[in-house]
Amino acid sequence: MKIYIITGMSGAGKSITTQILEDLGVFCVDNVPVNLVSTFIKLCQSKQEMEKIAIVIDIRGGLYQEDLRAEVMDYLKKNQDIEIIFLEAEDEVLISRYQETRRRHPLHQGGGSTEQCIAMERKTLSEIKKMADFVLNTTSCNLNELREKLEHILDSDFTEEKMRINLVSFGFKYGIVLSADYIFDVRFLPNPFYKDELRPLTGKDEPVQNYVMGFEQAGEFLKRLYDFVAWVVPQYRHISKNTVEIGIGCTGGQHRSVTMTTLLGRQLSDAGFDVYMEDRDIKKDREKES
Repeated sequence: MKIYIITGMSGAGKSITTQILEDLGVFCVDNVPVNLVSTFIKLCQSKQEMEKIAIVIDIRGGLYQEDLRAEVMDYLKKNQDIEIIFLEAEDEVLISRYQETRRRHPLHQGGGSTEQCIAMERKTLSEIKKMADFVLNTTSCNLNELREKLEHILDSDFTEEKMRINLVSFGFKYGIVLSADYIFDVRFLPNPFYKDELRPLTGKDEPVQNYVMGFEQAGEFLKRLYDFVAWVVPQYRHISKNTVEIGIGCTGGQHRSVTMTTLLGRQLSDAGFDVYMEDRDIKKDREKES
């Protein structure tokens, strides 16, 4: 039986995540009280017909209580076959979602603004986020993209020889990738944006890749970055973390960062890593121009 714990920020998409998982054949239960998690899992394990289950726990069910949070975290640490999926989103987006739905944040009963509630929740969940096997940032993620990420999680068979790496290209002017374990900046490289013939293209196009990699420092950076990632990712086995997320950023997230993400992803895939690539901001500059 495969067991997933779904948790994360209120408003980050846990309900939608469970709906997608149900469509994918996973038995899902929302808002399980934290003090009943271990009992509920044992009950599910006694049902042989269940192959995959997902349990949603968050501050509604007691994670805001320090003693209960410590208890469930200790249980999850001891049961390393349980995978944690943490849903995340930037503060501005969470606030906007609450305004659109006109719902109150679960911590509102204690008083304070939505911003204060989000800050409190983020601090409360910081430790369990560090334990997560997968951190999914839904800030600019549509329904299809979220489904693809969840399908990738469900379909990936983790072995000691194969680690998962999420590579995300992004533009610094649109904000960093909050869920990334590592952030790398390639703005030191010459920008194809200032070449008229390259401006409408992206780092997935060969002319842009040839331009970027035509500079000696680009090849040296890619080599050093590959060596670092290929070495550091397997070290996470020691803390039972089988997915590492790496953000590579340039100014707008269209040319240099996409080039590096694409080429690094190919090299890591060839080396046997399970690589998932996302170009978060690749269309944003062009959408603004249109």
